[in-house]
Amino acid sequence: MPKDQISAEKVSKALLNRISSGQFQPGDRLPPVRKMALEIGSNRNTVNKAYQMLLDMGVIEYSDNRRKGFTVSNTDQSGPRNRDELLNYFHRRSVDLIWQSMAAGMTSDEILDQLKNAVNEVFSNQAVRIIFFECNDYDTNEMGRSLNQILKIPVEYKNLSDFYQNPGKVIENYDILITTYHHLAEITTSLNQNGFPAGHVIGIETRPTPDSMLKIARFTKPRIGVICTNQNTSHMLKHILYGYHPDWTVEATEIEQTEKVRELVNTCDHIIVTHTCKQQVTELTGKIPDVTAFFQIDEQSIAFLQQRIHQLRVEKVKQDIELVE
Repeated sequence: MPKDQISAEKVSKALLNRISSGQFQPGDRLPPVRKMALEIGSNRNTVNKAYQMLLDMGVIEYSDNRRKGFTVSNTDQSGPRNRDELLNYFHRRSVDLIWQSMAAGMTSDEILDQLKNAVNEVFSNQAVRIIFFECNDYDTNEMGRSLNQILKIPVEYKNLSDFYQNPGKVIENYDILITTYHHLAEITTSLNQNGFPAGHVIGIETRPTPDSMLKIARFTKPRIGVICTNQNTSHMLKHILYGYHPDWTVEATEIEQTEKVRELVNTCDHIIVTHTCKQQVTELTGKIPDVTAFFQIDEQSIAFLQQRIHQLRVEKVKQDIELVE
């Protein structure tokens, strides 16, 4: 990359990466401006500006003798070591910055606007494009909206049929594809055949909502029939039911097996159906199921998903840094 195309912001990111990765430890002296400029292919003015940016942030400080350049700051014993310390550190630095802004005559709205702009600038550079697929419109919309609320970042959501119309478009336009465990294997196989990294396909576990489980727990008789639109879902429900009541007799089938559906409705003490086939069961048998099961995303799946998104953001920053280095 030509020297005049390397900005001070990119140089500062490269230095921040070296500090955060441990290449530069607290108290270490940074290379002189001339040496750093030669090392990363920049010019001295740009590197000097990057050093000044890090100095203003408190990441580096002047050496005891200013002529000897800069060292990595020892602030708060090598800086924040965990999330709580980081939040406290961020609060203190923000308060200092706000006082300085007030002294310069900025209003609270102006300060907030600048902070929002800074946050948007950083996160837009690390934006991870995400899409969620599920096999029915109800779960697609409900879980898609839930992912947006929980993750607090944009997540597109579409029916699984849209994925199969053009898998190549998904590979081109998204960094992460999310689906439920029920469809993870089939989607991963399809994407791998097209060169999409397996680690970018994330499965999430879904479980019956507490309200659904509460209704099931009130069953008084042991013979239970489970009717679903998807075989994997029926297996999952059977496993959950046996975990709570190993003495129950649980039989499951899919809605397409019409004779088996009628048999279960006529012979079982209680019938559980997924919301996707309730109407079909009622029309087929003339009976209303005891429980219609709805599902929600498991918290552990959300935690893993958040971790994976963070990892991809870091990878994006590193790729940006590599363009400089």
